[in-house]
Amino acid sequence: MGTQATRIPAVTTGRRQRGFTLVELLVVIAIIGILIGLLLPAVQAAREAARRTQCSNNLKQLGIALHNYHDVYKTFPFAWMLYVPGGDLSQLNVQCWGTRVLPYVEQKPLYDRYDSRFPAIDQFAMLPPVKQNLAVIQTQLEVYLCPSSPSSQEKKYQSDLNPAGWPLTWEAAPSDYCVSTGVRGDFARLAYARYPGGPGGSREGVLQFNGNDPYRPSRVDSDPSNIASIRDGTSNTMMIGERVGGGQIYLRGGQPAPPGMPWDALRKANGGGWGDFLNGEHWYSGSFQDGMPGPDGGPCAINCTNRRGAGFFAFHPGGAQFLMADASVRFITETVDAFVLAAMTTRKKGETFQMP
Repeated sequence: MGTQATRIPAVTTGRRQRGFTLVELLVVIAIIGILIGLLLPAVQAAREAARRTQCSNNLKQLGIALHNYHDVYKTFPFAWMLYVPGGDLSQLNVQCWGTRVLPYVEQKPLYDRYDSRFPAIDQFAMLPPVKQNLAVIQTQLEVYLCPSSPSSQEKKYQSDLNPAGWPLTWEAAPSDYCVSTGVRGDFARLAYARYPGGPGGSREGVLQFNGNDPYRPSRVDSDPSNIASIRDGTSNTMMIGERVGGGQIYLRGGQPAPPGMPWDALRKANGGGWGDFLNGEHWYSGSFQDGMPGPDGGPCAINCTNRRGAGFFAFHPGGAQFLMADASVRFITETVDAFVLAAMTTRKKGETFQMP
């Protein structure tokens, strides 16, 4: 007789474990996606706030530098200088405010390498000092860059004045800050339409041109630019504003301007280098709201375009930052009244307004 195998029952120590179902996984993923969607704008806003703070600190440092320069020389530096003795371009000397303040932004060694008796750009006589000066202005300096701007990623950008009739080309390190020598064109007419002085432009910014320009014979040395000349009050008058530099022209919303624009021939004459003399010439006339130019400018001068001579442009939502003549920094919104912005630009026109 055979023996019957005895089945030994399995011993269980607990409840059977169950994995997540596909539906449950999808629900978890959806919840995580919603949380990321809620947190991402807050993270981006925090990062932009940090970038904007650093940008403001840069402007404050430049303000202190300008005042230290004033303490030494009893005047602010020129916005830009151009001398062509006898109209002879082989004797060209052209300079910018950015090189003048180098000792006061902790760049004394760089300043010592710069020979202001010579330009940094000169295709007619590339003497050793000119080459050395060019190397200086090709040095990227964080104090001239806003972290919110794409310019902070650029090392150098190209300028070409041949289309404008100047046989000059060069490369310079970018800057996101520029002076304003005054207000003109359609923006000035809009700004002063209700002002008793009547419409019209005013070349009365704090920093000004100095020299003799053979291409504009009517231009002469400007009045002395010192604190005493700022009769509208240092807390009411701007010295520097944001205008992102580099070779790219931007329109409303930070969109790069497409090819085929009216200014295509002068794309590389946009200025924007901290040692580039073009960055010292910014007598703005505004633009249309989309950044396109009108017959003589337009009603918008903040965040519509970064074209030289049109206005100010930053990658901060809603406005741009400005260095005032008392070395304070203000954030001015895109919706600021045209008269107020124009009045902030001039130093001795006598306008009465409430600071935004």
